[in-house]
Amino acid sequence: MTDIRSVPDHLLTAAMGGRTPRVIAYRAAAWLHHLDGIDELEPEFAIPHGTWRRGSFDHQRRRIEDLELVELDGMLVTSVRQTLLDLCAVVDLDIVERAAESALRMQLVDEMALRDFAYVHGFSRHGRPGLRALLDRRPVGAHATGSDLETRYVQVIRRGHLPAPVRQYTVLDDAGLWVATVDFGFLPTPFVVETDGLATHTTRDQQQHDLNRQNRISDAGYTFRRFTYDDVTRRPGYVCRETLRGLTAASRTSGMR
Repeated sequence: MTDIRSVPDHLLTAAMGGRTPRVIAYRAAAWLHHLDGIDELEPEFAIPHGTWRRGSFDHQRRRIEDLELVELDGMLVTSVRQTLLDLCAVVDLDIVERAAESALRMQLVDEMALRDFAYVHGFSRHGRPGLRALLDRRPVGAHATGSDLETRYVQVIRRGHLPAPVRQYTVLDDAGLWVATVDFGFLPTPFVVETDGLATHTTRDQQQHDLNRQNRISDAGYTFRRFTYDDVTRRPGYVCRETLRGLTAASRTSGMR
């Protein structure tokens, strides 16, 4: 698990200013929880509905006492799953998906507990439909993506109408022995994909290790594609075309039709 960030002084000052009780929420809470997709701190708060004096970053909430909260530095902050629910009301679902996958990856929330919250216990008139739609995107029990870049790759190929891959796929050789665990496997074809983040695979030793590993995966009969950060974030069309070519080549090699 990752440690939650400390509340910066300027956010504490904004939260405690005036007579209106404020709960740190939405993108501010997501930033404090280290969730992907929220790179900058915005001082957003939940306040009771009907509050007369409110700031531009205040969101009025009915039944504010029903929000799921945690305490940090003497301030109330929405819990991870409440934060994900609330984000669905203020940002694009692709951003919430990145945040949710990071929360699952860091074990800040359990998938089934998040599903239960979305369908039964969570309070947010505007956020619940979005969180339900978001959870419908991922197979029940699927691994969390291994990085934010992997989440963005899943989003790219989804928009390209390509089949959903298996996350954290285990490659075995003909004897059933473990070869590698890769970012994605496209069953039933022997085709796998890996994504390279900006801070990885940069040294000669790392590059040599990647080459040796890729050779072992090829020896096990798999077609392989590797995409960089720039590929995924700037060249989605290329990523989709190469993924499709890899799928086609793997199907042809394995005799599938």
